[in-house]
Amino acid sequence: MDQFEIQVYEGDHNDPGTASVELHSNFVIAGQQEPGYPGETPPTHLLHLTLEPALGVTEWLELGAYLQSFIAPSNGVNYGGWKLRAKLVVPKRMHLPVILGLNTELTLGLNVELANMPHSVEEAPWSTELRPIVEVVAGRFAFSLNPIIGIALSGPEAGKPDLEPAVKGRWNTNLGFAVGLEHFASLGRFDQGFQGLHQEQHLTFAVLDLEPAQGQPESRWELNVGVGRSLTDATPQRWMVKAIVGRSF
Repeated sequence: MDQFEIQVYEGDHNDPGTASVELHSNFVIAGQQEPGYPGETPPTHLLHLTLEPALGVTEWLELGAYLQSFIAPSNGVNYGGWKLRAKLVVPKRMHLPVILGLNTELTLGLNVELANMPHSVEEAPWSTELRPIVEVVAGRFAFSLNPIIGIALSGPEAGKPDLEPAVKGRWNTNLGFAVGLEHFASLGRFDQGFQGLHQEQHLTFAVLDLEPAQGQPESRWELNVGVGRSLTDATPQRWMVKAIVGRSF
Protein backbone atom coordinates (compact mmCIF):
# COMPACT_ATOMS: atom_id res chain seq x y z
CA MET A 1 0.00 0.00 0.00
CA ASP A 2 1.37 3.40 -0.98
CA GLN A 3 2.61 5.43 2.02
CA PHE A 4 2.55 8.79 0.23
CA GLU A 5 -0.30 8.83 -2.30
CA ILE A 6 -3.35 8.01 -0.19
CA GLN A 7 -5.89 9.10 -2.77
CA VAL A 8 -8.69 7.62 -4.84
CA TYR A 9 -8.46 8.90 -8.41
CA GLU A 10 -11.72 10.32 -9.72
CA GLY A 11 -12.74 11.29 -13.24
CA ASP A 12 -11.55 14.90 -13.16
CA HIS A 13 -8.40 16.12 -14.93
CA ASN A 14 -6.80 19.39 -15.97
CA ASP A 15 -8.01 21.03 -19.17
CA PRO A 16 -5.42 21.52 -21.94
CA GLY A 17 -2.93 24.17 -20.89
CA THR A 18 -4.13 24.24 -17.27
CA ALA A 19 -1.50 23.63 -14.59
CA SER A 20 -2.08 22.61 -10.99
CA VAL A 21 -0.10 21.85 -7.86
CA GLU A 22 -1.09 19.73 -4.87
CA LEU A 23 0.50 19.11 -1.49
CA HIS A 24 -0.23 15.68 -0.07
CA SER A 25 0.46 15.07 3.61
CA ASN A 26 -0.31 12.30 6.06
CA PHE A 27 0.77 11.46 9.59
CA VAL A 28 0.80 7.98 11.12
CA ILE A 29 -0.53 8.44 14.65
CA ALA A 30 0.01 4.79 15.54
CA GLY A 31 1.33 1.80 13.63
CA GLN A 32 3.90 -0.95 13.47
CA GLN A 33 7.12 -0.04 15.26
CA GLU A 34 9.32 -2.69 13.65
CA PRO A 35 10.53 -2.55 10.01
CA GLY A 36 8.76 -4.82 7.52
CA TYR A 37 12.12 -5.65 5.90
CA PRO A 38 15.76 -4.85 6.76
CA GLY A 39 16.40 -1.16 6.22
CA GLU A 40 12.78 0.03 6.17
CA THR A 41 11.80 3.05 8.27
CA PRO A 42 8.90 1.88 10.50
CA PRO A 43 5.69 3.85 9.84
CA THR A 44 4.83 4.98 13.38
CA HIS A 45 4.91 8.79 13.79
CA LEU A 46 6.10 9.38 10.22
CA LEU A 47 4.95 12.54 8.44
CA HIS A 48 4.81 12.01 4.66
CA LEU A 49 4.91 15.04 2.33
CA THR A 50 4.43 14.98 -1.44
CA LEU A 51 4.44 17.84 -3.93
CA GLU A 52 2.47 17.04 -7.10
CA PRO A 53 2.66 19.40 -10.10
CA ALA A 54 0.48 18.49 -13.11
CA LEU A 55 -0.36 19.87 -16.56
CA GLY A 56 -3.30 19.23 -18.87
CA VAL A 57 -1.97 18.39 -22.35
CA THR A 58 -5.08 17.41 -24.32
CA GLU A 59 -8.75 16.83 -23.52
CA TRP A 60 -7.84 13.25 -22.62
CA LEU A 61 -4.24 13.47 -21.27
CA GLU A 62 -2.74 14.95 -18.11
CA LEU A 63 0.92 14.63 -17.10
CA GLY A 64 2.18 14.90 -13.54
CA ALA A 65 4.94 14.07 -11.08
CA TYR A 66 5.35 13.32 -7.37
CA LEU A 67 8.29 14.65 -5.34
CA GLN A 68 8.27 12.84 -2.00
CA SER A 69 9.83 13.29 1.43
CA PHE A 70 9.14 12.16 4.97
CA ILE A 71 10.00 13.30 8.48
CA ALA A 72 10.97 10.60 10.97
CA PRO A 73 11.26 11.16 14.74
CA SER A 74 14.74 9.63 14.81
CA ASN A 75 16.46 11.33 11.86
CA GLY A 76 14.47 14.33 10.62
CA VAL A 77 13.75 15.06 6.96
CA ASN A 78 14.39 12.22 4.49
CA TYR A 79 14.21 11.83 0.73
CA GLY A 80 11.17 9.74 -0.25
CA GLY A 81 11.61 9.16 -3.98
CA TRP A 82 9.82 10.35 -7.11
CA LYS A 83 7.09 9.30 -9.54
CA LEU A 84 6.11 10.28 -13.06
CA ARG A 85 2.53 9.75 -14.19
CA ALA A 86 0.25 10.01 -17.21
CA LYS A 87 -3.53 10.19 -16.65
CA LEU A 88 -5.73 9.30 -19.59
CA VAL A 89 -9.49 9.95 -19.41
CA VAL A 90 -12.19 9.28 -22.00
CA PRO A 91 -13.51 12.75 -23.04
CA LYS A 92 -17.02 13.58 -21.84
CA ARG A 93 -18.05 14.54 -25.39
CA MET A 94 -17.97 10.83 -26.28
CA HIS A 95 -21.08 10.33 -24.09
CA LEU A 96 -20.24 7.00 -22.47
CA PRO A 97 -23.30 4.82 -21.93
CA VAL A 98 -24.79 4.64 -18.44
CA ILE A 99 -27.13 2.06 -16.99
CA LEU A 100 -28.36 3.73 -13.80
CA GLY A 101 -30.51 6.48 -15.27
CA LEU A 102 -30.59 9.62 -17.38
CA ASN A 103 -29.01 11.78 -14.67
CA THR A 104 -26.02 9.48 -14.26
CA GLU A 105 -22.55 10.24 -15.63
CA LEU A 106 -19.86 7.62 -16.22
CA THR A 107 -16.17 8.44 -16.55
CA LEU A 108 -13.45 5.93 -17.45
CA GLY A 109 -9.70 6.45 -17.41
CA LEU A 110 -6.27 5.00 -16.70
CA ASN A 111 -3.33 6.40 -14.74
CA VAL A 112 0.14 4.99 -15.45
CA GLU A 113 3.07 5.63 -13.11
CA LEU A 114 6.82 5.00 -13.00
CA ALA A 115 8.42 5.26 -9.55
CA ASN A 116 11.88 5.21 -8.01
CA MET A 117 12.04 4.90 -4.21
CA PRO A 118 14.84 4.72 -1.64
CA HIS A 119 15.30 1.42 0.21
CA SER A 120 13.99 3.01 3.41
CA VAL A 121 10.56 3.36 1.74
CA GLU A 122 10.27 0.38 -0.64
CA GLU A 123 12.17 -2.89 -0.84
CA ALA A 124 12.10 -2.69 -4.66
CA PRO A 125 13.48 0.69 -5.81
CA TRP A 126 11.86 0.65 -9.28
CA SER A 127 8.17 -0.04 -9.86
CA THR A 128 5.23 0.81 -12.07
CA GLU A 129 1.51 1.13 -11.41
CA LEU A 130 -1.56 0.74 -13.61
CA ARG A 131 -4.56 2.46 -12.04
CA PRO A 132 -7.87 2.07 -13.90
CA ILE A 133 -10.39 4.80 -13.05
CA VAL A 134 -14.14 4.21 -12.92
CA GLU A 135 -16.37 7.01 -11.65
CA VAL A 136 -20.17 7.08 -11.55
CA VAL A 137 -21.95 10.29 -10.54
CA ALA A 138 -25.69 10.08 -9.85
CA GLY A 139 -27.08 13.39 -8.65
CA ARG A 140 -25.40 14.29 -5.36
CA PHE A 141 -23.84 10.84 -4.97
CA ALA A 142 -20.56 9.71 -6.56
CA PHE A 143 -18.70 6.41 -6.55
CA SER A 144 -15.10 5.90 -7.70
CA LEU A 145 -13.13 2.68 -8.11
CA ASN A 146 -9.40 2.16 -8.77
CA PRO A 147 -8.49 -1.56 -9.12
CA ILE A 148 -4.74 -0.79 -8.97
CA ILE A 149 -2.17 -3.23 -10.33
CA GLY A 150 1.34 -2.66 -8.97
CA ILE A 151 4.40 -4.26 -10.57
CA ALA A 152 7.91 -4.20 -9.10
CA LEU A 153 10.55 -3.64 -11.78
CA SER A 154 13.51 -4.60 -9.58
CA GLY A 155 14.20 -6.70 -6.51
CA PRO A 156 13.12 -10.26 -5.66
CA GLU A 157 9.48 -9.76 -6.76
CA ALA A 158 10.23 -8.05 -10.09
CA GLY A 159 7.59 -8.72 -12.73
CA LYS A 160 5.05 -10.18 -10.26
CA PRO A 161 1.92 -7.98 -10.20
CA ASP A 162 -0.17 -7.43 -7.10
CA LEU A 163 -3.65 -5.99 -6.56
CA GLU A 164 -4.21 -2.87 -4.45
CA PRO A 165 -7.80 -1.69 -4.97
CA ALA A 166 -9.08 1.68 -3.75
CA VAL A 167 -12.71 2.79 -3.60
CA LYS A 168 -14.55 5.96 -2.61
CA GLY A 169 -18.15 6.98 -2.08
CA ARG A 170 -19.12 10.60 -1.43
CA TRP A 171 -22.26 12.72 -1.00
CA ASN A 172 -22.46 16.40 -1.87
CA THR A 173 -24.08 18.23 1.04
CA ASN A 174 -24.76 21.30 -1.17
CA LEU A 175 -23.10 23.33 1.60
CA GLY A 176 -19.78 23.69 -0.21
CA PHE A 177 -18.38 20.32 0.79
CA ALA A 178 -18.92 16.58 0.38
CA VAL A 179 -18.58 13.81 2.94
CA GLY A 180 -17.66 10.23 2.26
CA LEU A 181 -15.59 7.12 2.86
CA GLU A 182 -12.38 5.96 1.19
CA HIS A 183 -11.02 2.43 1.45
CA PHE A 184 -7.53 1.27 0.47
CA ALA A 185 -6.40 -2.36 0.37
CA SER A 186 -3.42 -4.50 -0.53
CA LEU A 187 -4.60 -8.02 -1.40
CA GLY A 188 -1.32 -9.62 -2.50
CA ARG A 189 0.14 -11.09 -5.67
CA PHE A 190 -1.88 -12.62 -8.49
CA ASP A 191 0.45 -15.62 -8.84
CA GLN A 192 -0.05 -16.52 -5.15
CA GLY A 193 -3.84 -16.45 -5.29
CA PHE A 194 -3.86 -13.47 -2.90
CA GLN A 195 -3.21 -13.74 0.83
CA GLY A 196 -6.40 -14.29 2.79
CA LEU A 197 -8.11 -11.64 4.88
CA HIS A 198 -5.82 -11.78 7.93
CA GLN A 199 -2.71 -11.20 5.79
CA GLU A 200 -4.27 -8.41 3.71
CA GLN A 201 -3.91 -4.69 4.37
CA HIS A 202 -7.12 -2.69 4.75
CA LEU A 203 -7.37 0.99 5.67
CA THR A 204 -10.60 3.05 5.77
CA PHE A 205 -10.89 6.85 5.95
CA ALA A 206 -13.79 9.13 6.80
CA VAL A 207 -13.21 12.12 4.49
CA LEU A 208 -14.39 15.63 3.69
CA ASP A 209 -13.90 17.20 0.25
CA LEU A 210 -14.30 20.76 -0.95
CA GLU A 211 -17.15 20.56 -3.50
CA PRO A 212 -19.49 23.33 -4.73
CA ALA A 213 -23.25 22.95 -4.48
CA GLN A 214 -24.90 21.47 -7.56
CA GLY A 215 -25.18 24.03 -10.33
CA GLN A 216 -22.39 26.21 -8.93
CA PRO A 217 -19.03 26.70 -10.75
CA GLU A 218 -16.05 24.55 -9.82
CA SER A 219 -13.47 26.08 -7.52
CA ARG A 220 -9.81 26.36 -8.46
CA TRP A 221 -9.01 25.09 -4.97
CA GLU A 222 -8.99 21.44 -3.92
CA LEU A 223 -9.21 20.09 -0.38
CA ASN A 224 -9.44 16.53 0.90
CA VAL A 225 -9.02 15.73 4.60
CA GLY A 226 -9.61 12.48 6.44
CA VAL A 227 -9.04 10.25 9.45
CA GLY A 228 -8.17 6.62 8.80
CA ARG A 229 -8.19 3.36 10.76
CA SER A 230 -6.79 -0.05 9.83
CA LEU A 231 -9.13 -3.05 9.72
CA THR A 232 -6.52 -5.84 9.91
CA ASP A 233 -3.42 -6.50 12.02
CA ALA A 234 -1.36 -6.85 8.83
CA THR A 235 -1.87 -3.15 8.01
CA PRO A 236 1.28 -1.24 9.06
CA GLN A 237 -0.66 1.97 9.80
CA ARG A 238 -3.16 1.72 12.67
CA TRP A 239 -4.41 5.32 12.84
CA MET A 240 -3.70 8.09 10.33
CA VAL A 241 -4.72 11.59 9.38
CA LYS A 242 -4.27 12.96 5.87
CA ALA A 243 -4.81 16.10 3.83
CA ILE A 244 -4.53 17.10 0.17
CA VAL A 245 -4.52 20.82 -0.65
CA GLY A 246 -4.31 21.91 -4.29
CA ARG A 247 -4.95 24.72 -6.73
CA SER A 248 -5.20 24.98 -10.51
CA PHE A 249 -3.84 27.90 -12.55
